[in-house]
Amino acid sequence: MAAFLDARLRQAGLRLSAESYRAFRFPGYDGIIIGTLAVIGVIGFYWMPLLAILIFAASFGAAFLTWRYDTPLLAQRILSQNVIATRAASGVMRWRLVVLAPLSSPPAVGRRLAAISAGLTGLVGRTVAAGLLLALGVAATTPLPLNVRIWLWYAQAAPAIVLLAQGIAALIVQRAPATPGAISYAGALATLIESAARLHHLQHTELWMVGIGAGTSTAGIDDLLRRYPFEPQHTLFVGLDGIGSGTLCYLAAEGALRPRLADSLLLRLAARVVDSGQATAQPCVCRSVTYAGILRRRGWRAMGIASLDTQKRVSYQYERSDDLSRLDAAHLDHAVRMVVGLARALDAAL
Repeated sequence: MAAFLDARLRQAGLRLSAESYRAFRFPGYDGIIIGTLAVIGVIGFYWMPLLAILIFAASFGAAFLTWRYDTPLLAQRILSQNVIATRAASGVMRWRLVVLAPLSSPPAVGRRLAAISAGLTGLVGRTVAAGLLLALGVAATTPLPLNVRIWLWYAQAAPAIVLLAQGIAALIVQRAPATPGAISYAGALATLIESAARLHHLQHTELWMVGIGAGTSTAGIDDLLRRYPFEPQHTLFVGLDGIGSGTLCYLAAEGALRPRLADSLLLRLAARVVDSGQATAQPCVCRSVTYAGILRRRGWRAMGIASLDTQKRVSYQYERSDDLSRLDAAHLDHAVRMVVGLARALDAAL
């Protein structure tokens, strides 16, 4: 897919480069190891409580670090790459617009299993379960009545089983085949390519069209930001995450626990594009976190464009049914108009 994107963007007259890097194969083996250690610790707590508490503490520390840094501690390294196409502004540059689209589709495991194994919900849940297991272990060694300590030992089985189940789910996700990806990535790439072909002669805006590799991990974004030290005030990111079916939205906020607002300038320009009739889209709040949401959490100016279902999530993501029959040509056309209108509105903004 990277080679195809490279060829099509060259035809659109952009300067191309492919940047290779090594990334972790997400979600990794942390979960199954933490879950196994937790079960072993619960079983051995009767004979060696102090050793079991050390195991619980190590499990909690590993779970917390994985959640805090969104990076697996134990995972296979894979070779991936970003495809980066650029076109300079024809006049004095005021803005840099970076449009992002995924180069691969997610595993076909269903949305719930993906969330439990590798999503923010799963990482937070694993950390909470490991913390509860540690607290129960410490409480069971205090000078409480014997029957209370025994019940505290029994209670350790619940978070240990949760940790083991989460680890098994992570292994299933890691070994699952990819979805056909018609909406999950093909629709976004088609929007990226067609938008690049239409966006000639931007006077004050440097255009970047970027295909992000490394699947559902953040390694592709990390590598892009590491190689190119963009100016935060003059660089705006637009993420395309799932285009082709459902309700076309420009994402005003992302996240289920703590929604993060999109960049105010991009939101105003998107509303202007829609109000002028250039494209049909709605302002929406996305319950999941897209590329734009990841960038916003790191302090960058960004906004996502995505096709959402009735649950306010990217349509058919992680589903085996995400095939070509789901794509709507009119929907794709409006997505292209949205990106093109947004770029031209930004070019005219002071």
